[in-house]
Amino acid sequence: MSLFFFQDRIERTIYFDEEISHHMTRSLRKKAGDIIYATDGKGLILTSTIEEMEGKKLRAHITDEKIRNQKWKITVACSLLKSENRFENFLEKATELGVSEIIPLICHRTIKPRIRMNRSEKIIKAAAQQSFNPHLPLLYPAISFDEFLEECYQDHERFIATAVDRHEAPPMEKKCSGQNPVIILIGPEGDFSEEEKEKATNNKWTPVSLGNTRLRTETAAISSVQIAKSCHYFNQNL
Repeated sequence: MSLFFFQDRIERTIYFDEEISHHMTRSLRKKAGDIIYATDGKGLILTSTIEEMEGKKLRAHITDEKIRNQKWKITVACSLLKSENRFENFLEKATELGVSEIIPLICHRTIKPRIRMNRSEKIIKAAAQQSFNPHLPLLYPAISFDEFLEECYQDHERFIATAVDRHEAPPMEKKCSGQNPVIILIGPEGDFSEEEKEKATNNKWTPVSLGNTRLRTETAAISSVQIAKSCHYFNQNL
């Protein structure tokens, strides 16, 4: 069961763009009368029945609608990587896990500060559809580490995960309350520079560990989302 992003809505009728319409009709063999699920990427889930194609756009009739609220927010600010594929893997998996926002960082040790926004947004959109996630994560343009630290995020629990200090820093699950919005800083290959770590801690970012082993950047970023979600889950079920 997949979720599809609709392009337009007129009362009880929704329309899908050419790309999604082509995917549904050609790849998934969807046809008139089939039931599908659609979303606007903001929590809305529409149960709909396919009617017909209008030109190259699929049309469907809404039979039911629900809202899935996102009451908690997870943001990951992660360094761009030399391998675009590895960063894209993070985008995909973090979306499946339910990340709210993704901020690509350019740090002192970032080797290849490049991101293809159109391609990255397509990857996120496809992952949201596949995982039945009606909340499309927001992907920001890349920003330098120093510029990023000027942002406030005062209402967030702010963590910086560092490889060098992982044996000294407390585990993230011990510091994350699971109640307030969370933002996690993940560094590049080679970790944050000492200057960057000092700037972050001076700005009241809490150093945390993501485990006893040294993780690749994209693995650390994915793990941080899962840890944050687990903290929220246990907090809600106390």
